[in-house]
This record gives sequence, C-alpha cells and structure tokens, in this order.
Amino acid sequence: MILFLDFDGVLHPEGEAHILNGGVDFCFLPQLEALLREFPHVNIVISSSWREQLLYKTLLKPFSSDIRARILGATPHSGFGLPPPHGKREGEILAWIQIHDMVDEPWVALDDAYWQFDRCKDHLVVCDSFVGFDNKANAELRSHFERALR
Repeated sequence: MILFLDFDGVLHPEGEAHILNGGVDFCFLPQLEALLREFPHVNIVISSSWREQLLYKTLLKPFSSDIRARILGATPHSGFGLPPPHGKREGEILAWIQIHDMVDEPWVALDDAYWQFDRCKDHLVVCDSFVGFDNKANAELRSHFERALR
C-alpha cells in the first residue's frame, strides 16, 4: 500500500491555530509514524506542495530513519507538463502511480485539500486544515491500511 502524504494541514495545522500553538511544523508526525510502524507494508510518497520548493533530501529530514526508509519519492507537480486533468493533487498522484507502474497497488491520500480530488475520493482521508492529523483521521487511515491487508 502507498500513502500519499501532504504536510500543511495534516502534519501540522494551518492558519491562526498553528501560530497560536507555537507554529511547530510536523507536530503530528510522531502520531503518524506510530501508526505507520504498525503497518510495515505501507510505503510513503510525498504529495505536499513543499516538494516544489525544497530539495528532496530536505523533505526527508523530519522523518525518523525507519520511516524515511519507506519513502519512495514525491509526486510530480502540475508544472511537470502533465496532461489534463493532471493539474490537481489527485492528478499528480495518478501520474506518479502510472509513471511507477503501480496501477494495481492499493493507495490512500492523507490530505486537507479535499477539493483537489474528484474521481478518487474513496482513496482520500481528509484532515481539517486547522486541526491536522487528529484521532478521527488516524482511525480512518488505520481502516484503509487494514483493508489493504485483506
């Protein structure tokens, strides 16, 4: 199984709540990594817009070494020359799946940008942008991981 992972609004809240809580980036990463350790069959692809501005090795730094080893790469961004409808996050994910010949691999996206998904909403676990990766998102993501084991 592949987890397509967003950062903003997922691994830390966005907006005023984030600033009021000290603005710590990746404050929910420990909870996500704990869940991932229960499911060693899950690999990760970074789908965050951070991939457009930072070097790949910089994107990996916040992750623990055992989880970092399971990161397969990052999705291409819409400026990569993807044909329509590959302008949204969903399209970038579908492009990565096709490029890497993983069309039969189960996948789930953990994201706060629900509006960037049209056809594959059943593959999406939505976080509230101002809350981030909470218990509800954790339970829903766990459910996706468990279904992939069946």
